[in-house]
Amino acid sequence: MIGPDLLVDDQTPHVVPAIDSPGPTTPAVPAAVPAAVPGAGRPRRLLQAAVLALPVIVLAVVAWTHRSMFFDGYIYLHVVQNVLAGHGPVFNAGQRVEAFTSPLWTLVLSVAGLVTPFSLTTIAVDLGILGTVSGLGLAVVASTRLVRRAAPDAFLLPLGALVFVAVSPVWSLASLGLETGLVFLWLGCCLSILVRWAGAEGNDIRWYGVVVLGLGPIVRPELALDTVVFLAVLLFVDAGHRGWRRQAAIVGWAFALPLAYEVFRMGYYGMLVANTAVAKEASLPRPGQGIHYLTDFLTPYWLVVPAAGLLVGAFLPLSAAFRSRAGATRNRVALVALPVAAALNAGYITVMGGDYVHGRLLMAPFFAACAPVAVVPLARKFAAALLVLPWALVCAVSLRPATGTPWSMGPFIVVTGHGTVAPGPNDWGSARAQSTWLTSTGTYLQEDPTKAPARLATGAAPGLATPTVATYWVGQGPYELGTSVRFLDLLGLADPLDAHLRLNERGVFPGHEKPLPTPWIAALMTAPGSSPAQIGSLQARRPSQYTPLVPEVSGPALVVETAWARAALGCPTIHALEFGPDRPLTLGSFLSTMVHAPAQTTLRVPPDPAAAYHRFCGPGTPASVRAAGG
Repeated sequence: MIGPDLLVDDQTPHVVPAIDSPGPTTPAVPAAVPAAVPGAGRPRRLLQAAVLALPVIVLAVVAWTHRSMFFDGYIYLHVVQNVLAGHGPVFNAGQRVEAFTSPLWTLVLSVAGLVTPFSLTTIAVDLGILGTVSGLGLAVVASTRLVRRAAPDAFLLPLGALVFVAVSPVWSLASLGLETGLVFLWLGCCLSILVRWAGAEGNDIRWYGVVVLGLGPIVRPELALDTVVFLAVLLFVDAGHRGWRRQAAIVGWAFALPLAYEVFRMGYYGMLVANTAVAKEASLPRPGQGIHYLTDFLTPYWLVVPAAGLLVGAFLPLSAAFRSRAGATRNRVALVALPVAAALNAGYITVMGGDYVHGRLLMAPFFAACAPVAVVPLARKFAAALLVLPWALVCAVSLRPATGTPWSMGPFIVVTGHGTVAPGPNDWGSARAQSTWLTSTGTYLQEDPTKAPARLATGAAPGLATPTVATYWVGQGPYELGTSVRFLDLLGLADPLDAHLRLNERGVFPGHEKPLPTPWIAALMTAPGSSPAQIGSLQARRPSQYTPLVPEVSGPALVVETAWARAALGCPTIHALEFGPDRPLTLGSFLSTMVHAPAQTTLRVPPDPAAAYHRFCGPGTPASVRAAGG
């Protein structure tokens, strides 16, 4: 144990021994002012509680009225379907590929799906809303505790909370079946832990508080930056009061679960990061697109106005007020820890190019920047923060992005929830639709998300499980079709070969820049000797937002390129990349996969099949290519 947890009311003096300390215990300084205003009457206390609860209640209402499922949310649900069916956390049964971004959200949905009778869509949407509302509620409570230490007698206004609630993307992104609600809940917990730690001079934080602070990497990968900031707070502020063993214990407890999952990931999936991170080239900078993404979120809502109001009217006067109070350093650090993490997080997202959904990846830093000042004292030196009130009214009523229609395609998709979790337009996976096209031995290619996939007339590739559907839309359709159908993800989120194709130039659609070239599709889906003409014809109608990785070919040239792709799939390295996740899992294979995980993660395959063959099989032309006319 590191030390006793601070999950006690800040107004209660307490004596707790410092772990590993040989000396006698000393009483802790009661650093918090009572949550209720001293001397206040019952009406004032009720009014204060009602005012602080108002933005939380409003958020619950607007999140519920804007609830919906987003097609990326169905990716999580299809993985959960496989978990509940006993296939493990995979997208295709028998193929160990990590097709999800948040391991913790996948676990939460899986447990909820196991122990409750509700549909997975209902579970995902409702838990997202619950996490969002709970996260804001925790932020209001934690901010109240923190602010009371600087302004004990002041009436409090929930100005930071209003800033968060007034921005319309929050309303729909609260659900969608995505992990956003879990992110808000985790950040709210982190603020609560830091505030309680700050309010108890001479006491340390217990191991489970540190574990919660360390969950960032398995909530979302970029939240590892937030975890690093929170750990830096704990390690450096109290460095003079801890020995190296206690410092090491903090680091150990913080990274226990992320490291345990990383060991599992390396042995089970054979990767250091999720397959989605490789498919999206999460380490390849694109700051120009990222700046566009950032301004697309900041500009429509005039966010510079509340930012200036909270900086001048909340953060700066609170920081100054803490100087004369007990525990000044801890309180000031608790005030700025989340905003510093928010700046780092937003900076990383900007450098990496952002996302294709308006504001989605900026929700975490936005929440983290508002949370410490979720409440602000109603006092003269905090008067600048009142600028938030008229802005919040205008923003909530009228400020919207330029492309603010429910499902519009501008530079980024703007999602405004439709208030239900009913399926969207991709209904080709419904039971009614399946009966008209799906057979147990067929192979299919989908060219239109609103229409059933077209059946391929050619025979299936050797060893290919049937039925198999090649599609760009691994969302609602796979969820509705269930676990008995295999999917070839043509954007690489759930396919290892496509994810590892080399990306020479960033496209215009962030995160969806690796459409699998037609020859590779034909090689993976059709039997040797089959004509790829049908696949080439269907691929000619590929969605326009997906820029091809290599020039498109047709006719005899496509036949030759397909032969090259089949030959390249026989190269040991490429064969292991695409089909290695299908082999049975044993202790030996787990350990071997762990050893090769670093090389597998960094492996990139030229998208041109001939270049891939020469890279991994050597020079020359295989007989199969010569027979095809190459």
